[in-house]
Amino acid sequence: MRRLSLIVAAGLLTVALGGPGRALAQGPPQPQPGAPTTVQPSISVDPDQPGATPHWQFTLAPTYCGGYRIGDGVYVSPEAPLALPSTVSSDAVLFAGQPASVDTATGALRVNPAPGLAQSMVCMTGPRALVVDVLPEAGLSLPNDPGQYAVDVWTGADPTPITLSFQVASPDDDADSG
Repeated sequence: MRRLSLIVAAGLLTVALGGPGRALAQGPPQPQPGAPTTVQPSISVDPDQPGATPHWQFTLAPTYCGGYRIGDGVYVSPEAPLALPSTVSSDAVLFAGQPASVDTATGALRVNPAPGLAQSMVCMTGPRALVVDVLPEAGLSLPNDPGQYAVDVWTGADPTPITLSFQVASPDDDADSG
């Protein structure tokens, strides 16, 4: 009976490992084939009206292998006259549609996935869209004057800032579109 148990266990182990001769150590995740995607960093602000406290969306293009390659985080730094609120709750920010961890670091909001958030161990070739949402509850307001404004974003893995511009609509813009 003991011999039968050992044979069954060995058979199950062989099946679990993918067949005879398959190594136990699989090594680090390898990039999965697939069509590389074109991802352009971008910003979306809704509503875009003067004085509004909008929903902000920042899209970046890091690579993905067992998680987004962002180093120590995604950084969001509004250019003057925009300014970060003195505090931002983690509940007011999303990382790839999931809970986030946030803090401020040298005038920028640093965003990471919330601790314990499970991420796929798959590796993908090419850049992948990563969206960071700063919700209205964060209190990041638009200026009272219409015009073009900018926010710098970067990651700890690529500290070169990308300047993303957006337009705050004139109140007259709404009257023209209706």
